[in-house]
Formats: sequence, C-alpha cells, structure tokens
Amino acid sequence: MSNRPFPAAERPFTLVHRNGERLCGMIQDRHGGPVGIYLPGFASTMDGNKSLLLAQNAQEQGWSWVRFDPRGVGRSDGLFQALTVSHYLADLQLILGMLEQRTVVLVGSSMGGWLAVIAAGRWPARMAGLLLIAPAFNFIQQIYGGLSITEQRQWRETGLRRWQDPYGLGEIAMQYDLVADSWRYDLLRFPPRLSCPVEILHGSADEAVPLRQSYQFAAVAQAPLLSVRPLIGAEHRLQGADAVLLRSLQGLWSHAAVEDLPGIQP
Repeated sequence: MSNRPFPAAERPFTLVHRNGERLCGMIQDRHGGPVGIYLPGFASTMDGNKSLLLAQNAQEQGWSWVRFDPRGVGRSDGLFQALTVSHYLADLQLILGMLEQRTVVLVGSSMGGWLAVIAAGRWPARMAGLLLIAPAFNFIQQIYGGLSITEQRQWRETGLRRWQDPYGLGEIAMQYDLVADSWRYDLLRFPPRLSCPVEILHGSADEAVPLRQSYQFAAVAQAPLLSVRPLIGAEHRLQGADAVLLRSLQGLWSHAAVEDLPGIQP
C-alpha cells in the first residue's frame, strides 16, 4: 500500500475586499501542514502554464495548494490598469487570512517573486519557504527610469501610460499610481530580513530581468538560507525547466513540512 497522502480535490473560492471587489481562486486543502501559494507575474493569471503545472504537481503530491487571479486579471474583479504592488499585496493578505494561521510556501514568478519577498518580510511567522522564479525586483522603477524626461512627465501629469507588451499581451495601460507606489518596495535599496529558506531560479538568457539582478539581491538580502540557481540558456519564462522547478519546490516543501510538525517549529 502506498504511503502517499490522498490528493485533495481542487475547488473554487471567492473572497471579498472591503470595497466589494471579489478575489477569485482555486484551492486544494488537506487541512493540515503547509499551504503552497502561487503568485503569478505581471498580467498573468492562475490559468497560466506554470500555475497549472504547480497545481497538478500539488495534486499528485497530496499537498495543500492555492492559485488565484490578482484583481484586474482573469476571474477577479477590478481594472488591470489600477494594479499596484500594494493592491497585489492586499490580495495575498486576504488569502493568508482565509488560511488563518497556516504556514505557507510562496512560489512567485517575475513580479510575483518580488511580491513574495515583500510578504516574507511583512509576515515572517507565516513563511515556511520562498521559491522565486526570475524575480522582477524593482522592474516598475526600471521601466519608469528608462523613459525620457518628457515621457516621465507625461505619465505623471496624465496619470496613464500605454505601451505594447513584448510578450504578446497587446497594448497595456497603467496608471501612474503603479510607479508612485513601487518606490516604497525597493528591495535593493532597503534589503529585506528573511527568516525562511529562499531559492531563486533564474535563466542566464533572461532579457526581461537579467540574471545579475538576482545576484545583486542575494548580496544585500539578510537571509540565513538563500541560494541563486542559474539555469544556463533559459529565458524569462524558464521554458523547458519544469523538472528543475519541481525538484526545487520538493526540496523547499520537505523542509517546510518538517518545520510545521508539532514540537519542531520554533
């Protein structure tokens, strides 16, 4: 007889912010042990390839797992152009509230990786581990800094900027609030203090977020267990690296599961 836990069925959930906006997601819960949460990247949804891969893996492993759509994308309410780091963080906080005092393993891709580190600094007691996939620290400030003085002024004065997404999303419109809000989350200037294990997977051929940025973060972050794993030839989306991703997650999960046992967690 196999000792593998019986997999929990995935079911939809809806949470409601104080302003009435709904946050929609999917959860599979064994009602014990840590919970994995996938944080998608900029403009991505819970139905993306990595999100579905991780949810399926959790099902096979018998893990508790959450995937969701940040407000403004997918099935959740809100306008995408109103996205800010603070709004995304508030979405995650709502989910942590749903999970009460359970510890979590955050898997964040691109912007989601940035958010995972912010969350780990804010709610350290809840964090059992972070797996960061090409984390896009400070990418909003970098986009703004790459504009001409005239373009920066126009964004500030009109409150809205439109541009063509290089990954095929078409035209994107974002409010200036995205830029103004992002400065408070500068993790390279204000290094975080992290108490949980952190592993970063980053492609050497990533043109959207250069690999050197993960090394810059690792050099200033205060963390007892932090590693950067470069994936030679991989681009921003880490296509073809699914096996590496799942092995890294398995290692983090094993550590988190031990820490979560009664009498083991400090």
